[in-house]
Amino acid sequence: MAERIARFLVADHRRLERLLDRSVAGAGPVDLAAFAPFRAGLLRHIALEEKVLLPALRERLGGPPPMARRLRVEHGAIASLLVPTPTRELVTELLSILEPHDAMEEDEGGLYALSGALPDAVAEALLDRCRAYPAVKVAKYYDGPRACRTAAEALALSARQTA
Repeated sequence: MAERIARFLVADHRRLERLLDRSVAGAGPVDLAAFAPFRAGLLRHIALEEKVLLPALRERLGGPPPMARRLRVEHGAIASLLVPTPTRELVTELLSILEPHDAMEEDEGGLYALSGALPDAVAEALLDRCRAYPAVKVAKYYDGPRACRTAAEALALSARQTA
């Protein structure tokens, strides 16, 4: 049963990657109509991990998973990079966090593998919650002076806020 949680979340990563690829296909600016479902989907995916998976693992393991702090910092940075109107440069910055982040979740010994510690009944209920989790509210883009535009800036800001 726990493998189904991992498969569900990995499949969502692949779905999000396809949406992002579509938004930057071809030359020219980022296709905002194609980027919108990626942005909303990624924010929902982060919510699934932060509000469903991590609390269940924390309870089962008697404390947070070893990578929980890093995941939280990176989730905050990813969300920060989704605030300004996307450009190709911003997508590059986003990918510089997303690619190693997804690997940390998916690889052997990663976050998703830890779901194997959950009893089948708990894992099944967790998967049901993930499937039923609602779409998240997505704000308008903000391009003001406080918007993060680099991975380094977003990671530094997120690390300060979650300390």
